[in-house]
This record gives sequence, structure tokens and C-alpha cells, in this order.
Amino acid sequence: MTHPNPSTALARVVVDELARAGVGLMVISPGSRSAALAIAAVAHPGLATRIVIDERSAAFHALGAARATGGPVAVLSTSGTAPANFFPAVVEADMSCLPLIVVSADRPAEMQGVGANQTIDQIGLFGTKVRGQATIEAPEHDRDLNREWRTTVSGLLTAATGSQPGPVHLNVRFREPTVPVTDDGRTEGEVYPHETPPLALEHEKSSEPTPDEFPTLAPDRGLIIAGDGEYDRDELAAHADRLGWPLLATALSGMRGGPVVAGYHHLLANGVPDDLRPETVVAVGAIGPSPRLESLVDTATTRVRVDRWGRVIDPNRNASARLRGDVNALLSMIGSSNHTGWRETWLDAAKQSDDRVAGIVAESAVPTGPTVAAALDEVDWGALVVASSLPIRDVDAQLRRPGPVHANRGASGIDGFVSTALGVAGVIPRTLALAGDLSVLHDSNGFLHDDDIDLVLVVVDNGGGGLFDLLPQASHAPDYERLFVTPHHRSFEALARLHDLRYVDVPDTAALIEEAGRALDQSGVDLIRVAVDRAEDLRLRAQLDG
Repeated sequence: MTHPNPSTALARVVVDELARAGVGLMVISPGSRSAALAIAAVAHPGLATRIVIDERSAAFHALGAARATGGPVAVLSTSGTAPANFFPAVVEADMSCLPLIVVSADRPAEMQGVGANQTIDQIGLFGTKVRGQATIEAPEHDRDLNREWRTTVSGLLTAATGSQPGPVHLNVRFREPTVPVTDDGRTEGEVYPHETPPLALEHEKSSEPTPDEFPTLAPDRGLIIAGDGEYDRDELAAHADRLGWPLLATALSGMRGGPVVAGYHHLLANGVPDDLRPETVVAVGAIGPSPRLESLVDTATTRVRVDRWGRVIDPNRNASARLRGDVNALLSMIGSSNHTGWRETWLDAAKQSDDRVAGIVAESAVPTGPTVAAALDEVDWGALVVASSLPIRDVDAQLRRPGPVHANRGASGIDGFVSTALGVAGVIPRTLALAGDLSVLHDSNGFLHDDDIDLVLVVVDNGGGGLFDLLPQASHAPDYERLFVTPHHRSFEALARLHDLRYVDVPDTAALIEEAGRALDQSGVDLIRVAVDRAEDLRLRAQLDG
């Protein structure tokens, strides 16, 4: 088919090639220069679209969908400051290895550097944070550029979904008219006379990485820490069984609920007991947020870090070996252990610690961060999305039930949380989100979207940044409350009314379990607030650590 103008031709090709390469969703923030791309996206039968008004929120919404699906998701903006708002999500996608496809519309070359409206230099906007970047110049009607356009888009998708997935930036320049006519009443254009068929060659993907060489690992007194990353969970658990090694499962591993150690945070509160000290630790992916796991790694003689994407995750700079590849290929080369009882020692110690913690939580008369996180074991969610700061630490310490847990822990920011949760909820039914009050307020613009998404959002409201109560600032910073806790004095009930959300305040964790279960059984977005007293929260945390 031919097209009414060059801008429409370019936009249709870009959108079609994105869809052919596996992009199933484009999140769109409204704008003028991006009109041709937005119109083409809505018209494409293989692409779903979602409108999010705020560009920062839109990018995190797309990132949440990419996190839930593992596949590429695109986000589109107009020109000027609009794509600059994508930067926080690009940073998170870079560090979390998520294939976020950033598409920015741009003004043509003749409008650059002359003070034209809504025009900045968008080339290289995201620097080294993207796996690849390209600018497609505004086309002329007399040149057939279909092959170049499609090759550029396909190449960026290869970079985004390769052996180390991550964000890419496609900057597309347009001249008016940007709507599918030759005369939009303001600008006339000539018909683009060339055909734009798909290319014959398929979208390429990088080959699966494997380690070139393995360290020699002794089978005795080994230990596996399963973190956030790409690996076969069932096979990893099978290797732990065969070796007789304890498997410590972080919340973000999604491996809890089986014969694993989940309660390591309180178990290791006073250091690593002598009878639990490993000779070898194999840490898979990103193993935060508990720093006590890093202290456990420190005690081992051999410390192996494995990540399929090749991320350097070695905060204490003490790894004996860092491998890019499949952890199960490494473990398959280790013979069976002759050290009987090692795994049982760990499991028994973990059970004793879990029983003690569960007793303290059960006796707690008022809600706290840890008791709220523990209560989520009793809620039938399909996916759990957790905000940074205290919520992810509490979930990692308290959650025991199986199920996928998602969090933006690449850069660990609180920004974009509402949008990330909505992005996940658009993919996985019965999504439950847990956040602190500041995380929700920081991204309340994320509720400004056009789709029917079901989400239950639990906000732990401690009146500001409660995490700082655990840090040196609480004791040594002048004007501590104003500078660090930053009390907001805002009503979440009013916020819910503004965004037409169902709202409820719950007085305790029993009511939270009941209300969250009810909300998950119905459609729409629910906001459940749990008020937490910071002093009581601190007291319970100290008690849990014994």
C-alpha cells in the first residue's frame, strides 16, 4: 500500500516492525509531533495501546508490563522535555535488564538549533543507559526508505532482547502533516508513493550465553542464594536437593513455599552462627535487599556470583568468580556431597527462627511494616508488586508463600511505583501492590490512564520516610523530621476520590486480609490504607531481631 504522506508511511513502518519483533503493547503519552506514531499504533491489529498522561508514569507503566511478561514493551512520547521524563525508567530498565523500547517523536533537522518550539537535541538523550539508539530522519516523498526503516527498528529490538536485555531508544523525526492526509489545513504534503512491505528476514536474537569455564567447586557445605534474575527455578531446586545444599530463596526469586530457607533475615540478625557457616556460596542474580545475605557470603571460602545477563553484582568486591551464563550448567558439574545433615541443620535453624518470629508477629496488637508484610501470606494474590524502601525489606524478611514478586530493585528508586504496579496488573490477574505512603504520592499521576486495570494497592502510611528511623540520620541530623521523614499531611481518602478509586482504612492485619481478599475478587482499583505508628514499628523490629 502507498500512504498519504511521508510521515504516515514512516510511522506505519515503525509500528509494524515493532509488532513483528514482538512488541505487544505501546504505552502512549499524548502529544502533537508523535501523532503519526500514535495513530499508526492504535490502528495496528497486533498492538495493544494504553494512554498514560504523565510521561514518567507512562515509562514505568511500560516497564511494569515488561517486568511481568519478560518481553519488549514500547513507550511513546512527543518531542521536547517529554522524552526526558523517561529517564528514571530507562535507568531501572538498564539495571534490571528489561527490554523497554523508548520511542520519541522529534522535529526535523531544519528545526534543530534555531529556537523552534518544543525542540531540543534528543539524539543520545539517554547516553550509556541504553543498549542501542538510533535516529530516523524525517523522510521525503521521493525516496523509498522502507528497508532502512525496518532494518533500524529490527536492529534495536535485537539489542533490546539480546544476551543482556535492556532499554533502547528510537528517535523518529517527522515533518507535518503528521495525520494521514495530504493537507491538514495547516500544512500540505505530497503522497508517499512507495510500497512498505515487511522484509523477508526474521527478527534476530542473540545466542544463549554460557560460561566459557567453570571454577572447581567442592560439594561439601555449599549453599545457594536464589535472587532476582533469569534461570530455571525448578532445575535449581533439583540441584540443591541432589547436592544436599540449603537453598536460600529471596522474595524476588519467586521460589518461596517449598523446602527453602526464607527467614534468613532474622536468623542472621546477630551474625552467622558457626554451625551455619558455608564453605561455598553460589549467589544467583541480584540477592538484595537484606545486607545480612552479603555478610553470609563474606563467611564462605569460595564465593561465586552467577548472572545470565552478565550484570556485575558484587557489592563487597569479594567474589572468587563472576560468571555470565546458566547457573544450572555450573551446578551440574559438581559431584554429590558426602556431608550429611548440612542442609537439615540450616532448615532446622530456619524453622526455629520462623516459629519465634511468627509468635511475635501474632502477638503484635497494632499494625507495623513487618506485620503487614506477614499478613500477605494469607491473601490469595496472583502477583505481588512491592515498593522500595521499607516495604521490599519487610516482604523479603516476612513473606513465606509462593508466587511471583516484582520490584524495581535495579536502581531501587521509589519513583514510578504506581505505574509499575499497574503495568504488572495489566498482565497478571489478581495483582496486589504494597507501598509506603511516599511511594504512592510520588507517582500518583500513574492513576491517570485510560484502561480498565484491576489492582489492589495497600499503602503502609507511617507519615513519611520511616526507613530513615533505622539510619544514622535519626540520631545525628538536625531538623530530622522535616529533612528526612518529610511528613506529607495528605489524605489518601482524598487522593482516592480524585482518581475514582475504592478506598478503605483498616485498623489491623485481620481487617487487611479480609479487605484485600474482597478487593481482589472484584474489578477496578482499590486503595487500602494501613496506618502505622513509627515508634511501635521500631519497637517490633528490634524485638524480631532478638
